[in-house]
Parts: sequence; structure tokens; C-alpha cells
Amino acid sequence: MYFFLISFMLLGAGLKYIDDAFDEKIFNKNLAIMLAPFLGILWAYTMIIDQFSATILLAIILGVFVKGKIDNYAHLIGLAVIMLILVFAGVNLLFLPLIFIATAAFLDEMGNDVIDKNRECFDDNKFLHKITLYFFDQRWLTKLTILYVVLIGLFPLFFFLAILLFDGAYLTVRLYTRSKQQMKKAACV
Repeated sequence: MYFFLISFMLLGAGLKYIDDAFDEKIFNKNLAIMLAPFLGILWAYTMIIDQFSATILLAIILGVFVKGKIDNYAHLIGLAVIMLILVFAGVNLLFLPLIFIATAAFLDEMGNDVIDKNRECFDDNKFLHKITLYFFDQRWLTKLTILYVVLIGLFPLFFFLAILLFDGAYLTVRLYTRSKQQMKKAACV
């Protein structure tokens, strides 16, 4: 159990580090490229050793891949490593939960893109707008879908905690990136 909690947390943080190295140009791209194969190995290993973990992690890959979010060299390297290992090692999946969670991940990515592109159209004083921004900014559809799969008894409860740690680590790196951006802006003034 503890391995999955730590692994999911490292994967979430590593994924966002790579994102922000390329998209926000906050972190070192060369380090992100060097980190990618190691994250790919950890991702694949975490999938190989457990069918629940494999289902969740492949669903995340499918959701972001179909949405076109695997958009830099480091992500492509990590994905290639994952797929290469999985081809040779094999993986056990739960197909109906995979489809369910992958659909949620895809819809979360779509919703996140919509709020990112239209953030100025949302009124922070309106409750529904606040909830919508928070829901898709934090990608809650995937988390709630995993919670549902846990509550109906298909997955162990600690995988809900694992996805919370994945997203928590992802959001922590994002928060760090934003604080670095604010410090750069303040230094330029």
C-alpha cells in the first residue's frame, strides 16, 4: 500500500515538473528530459505489479493522450518507456473501470482547457462559477470516478488516497511554479 501512495505522489509531481519545464519554462528542460525515462519506469512498474494501479494509470494516460496533452519530448520519452516495458512485461487491467476512468480523465482535461481559455468569463462572485472553476481546475471528475469505483467495491480504498496524493503533488508543483512566476514578475518591476 505505501509503495503505491509514494509512487503516485512522485508520478504526479514529476509529471507537473515536466509540464512546467516545457509549458511555463520554469524548470530545466534538460533535467525534465532526463527525468522522463525514470518516471516512465516507475509508472510502468507501478502498473505491472497491480491491476488496480494499472487501470488508473493507463486511464490517465489515455485521457491525456486522446486530449492531445502529451505534447513535449519528455512526455513522449516517458510514454515510450512505459509502452515498451508494458509490451514486454504485460499488464493486468480491469477494462470497464478503465473505460470509465479514462472517460472521466478525458472530460477533466476538456473541462480544464475550457476554464483555462475562458477564465475571464467566470465571475468569482457567483457560486456556480466558483465551483465549476474549482472542479475542473482540480480535475475532480477523475477523483470522484475513482471514489465511485472504490465505493462499489471494485478497487481498494487506498487507491482513492493514492490519486489524491497524485493530484496533490501535481498541484503543489503547480503552486511552486506560480510562486516562481510571481517572484520573476515582482523582480522585473
